[in-house]
Amino acid sequence: MLPFTRPWIDEDTIEAVAEVLRSGWLASGPKVAQLEAELSSYFGGRPVRTQTSATAGLEMALLACRPPRRRAWRWRCSPVASARAMRSSRRR
Repeated sequence: MLPFTRPWIDEDTIEAVAEVLRSGWLASGPKVAQLEAELSSYFGGRPVRTQTSATAGLEMALLACRPPRRRAWRWRCSPVASARAMRSSRRR
């Protein structure tokens, strides 16, 4: 089997991942808060929130639309997730 790419992961990255796994905080812990703070700083202090799934991110983006539009595009690669996000944000 031919690999598409060979990943290059250094020891610092492996240790950072192991630290998160050992902490028990996989989706909402201190590293997530640190990432959001650094992104906020990068974007000039604007509020930043991360999501644990693309569906949640899509729903959040649809809810953030101002003014809310009644219609939204549905992506062919994820019709169920797109439909769920549109329904939750009251779009069709």
